[in-house]
Amino acid sequence: MRALRRTLSWLDARRSHRPGIAALRQILPGDSRFGDPLSTSGTDPTHVVARRVWVRGTRHFSAAREIGLAVLQVADWLSPGPSSAPAPVAIVFTDLVGFSSWALRAGDEKSLDLLRSVDAAVTAAFHERRGMVVKRLGDGTMAVFDDSSVAAEACEAAIAATSQLESNGYRPRLRAGLHFGRPHAIGGDYIGVDVNIASRLCEAAAPQQVLVSEAAYEDLDGVHLRTEPERGPLRGAPADLKIYSLVT
Repeated sequence: MRALRRTLSWLDARRSHRPGIAALRQILPGDSRFGDPLSTSGTDPTHVVARRVWVRGTRHFSAAREIGLAVLQVADWLSPGPSSAPAPVAIVFTDLVGFSSWALRAGDEKSLDLLRSVDAAVTAAFHERRGMVVKRLGDGTMAVFDDSSVAAEACEAAIAATSQLESNGYRPRLRAGLHFGRPHAIGGDYIGVDVNIASRLCEAAAPQQVLVSEAAYEDLDGVHLRTEPERGPLRGAPADLKIYSLVT
């Protein structure tokens, strides 16, 4: 250990080694910039440690820090989770219509109780159909699926399950947006235009409606589902995006 500490201290004293360590991280598997806030947004222990290492060394270059991040970079690459290489997935966003207005009247305690029940219902519907919940967004959820047909069925199941709930006179009405694309996975999350499209579809959906992009529509197998065309364009999405409404 003493020899290792002396070696790292010697490297810290020689700034000329910085390009070499950067080159090492480029050839290692995983995200070569792993450690910054965007790449470590998850709650996985590897992300938490990497965030702390990165923050402590933001002002000055440290060979010890860079070597530590290189090790964590490989550990993150080996851990289960989204692949860093863009792969086709069905992206789903859901949220509750009218929840914020009701929550102001109901108060925090009742609002939190309802959110727990809604999240449990949505998560169960998604997990039963092999969906992966990426993150919770207040009264909404983002998830990814292998194909659009399964994702559409999961959305319908989640809407049906949440409609059975009730709290203080409020019945939650879920809505969803579904898009099929190749988002970029980073830090346990997904980013990119395809994610934005799914989010915008959800925002434009009516209560208990699932809006579907043309890409997702083409990926549907149509066995249990049919769609009806909706008019565009959609705010914040490509002007030529064709939109469909899912009907069971």
